[in-house]
Amino acid sequence: MTSFVERQRRHHERADAAHFAWQTGAPYFAATERALLDGVRAAAGERLLEIGCGEGGNLWHLRALDGARFGVDYSPAKAAFARRATGAQVTAADAARLPFADETFNAVLIRDLLHHLTSDGRARALAEAHRVLKPGGRLTLVEPNRRSPLVLLQAALVPAERGLFRSTRERIERELRAAGFDALAGDVRQPLPLARVLLHPKLGAARLAALAPVERALTAFDRLAERLVPRGAWLYLLYQARRP
Repeated sequence: MTSFVERQRRHHERADAAHFAWQTGAPYFAATERALLDGVRAAAGERLLEIGCGEGGNLWHLRALDGARFGVDYSPAKAAFARRATGAQVTAADAARLPFADETFNAVLIRDLLHHLTSDGRARALAEAHRVLKPGGRLTLVEPNRRSPLVLLQAALVPAERGLFRSTRERIERELRAAGFDALAGDVRQPLPLARVLLHPKLGAARLAALAPVERALTAFDRLAERLVPRGAWLYLLYQARRP
């Protein structure tokens, strides 16, 4: 039987150029991706690290920051792709054993990573994020919300995404405090983003978002969903935290 860790490594070992293009250049969708990062800051002279950067979509969206951008990913193929695609300083490394000295960074971003780790791995990754942050440094954490219908569907259909069943607000807040973070500020984003399913590149319909009527319809649906979907069931949990 394939273990949880082995399944994660096999599923994520290769760079996915189509996903990067979708995340950074697809009409409508790329804008929603960028909006998830609006709380990430790195001023001139500061350093930002993304842990689990994948192909570098988030680092690409953050390219206008004045600070220096760094990234790590467990997959050498993804790290190499991100380095070429974003111009950031990216290396292959384990989130539980970061190759950086204590108090190196002013800001850390972790997005869509924790649910791919074991319980011990989650704790170690957050401990490493705390270690490499300077005192007063900022952590932005973005994770899917188990209470979202889309998250439950993905977890049920994709074996490598079964960790989503453990992705809850209560658990994340408990883990952040255990790792030593404080000044937690939680938020939720994207009430029911059907575009993530309907316009996925594997379905061959991503180009439809370039059509003005499609974009207007998606925007109108998002506004309706904001009023109808309970906030506890929105897609993403977003936290801003600080190292004391």
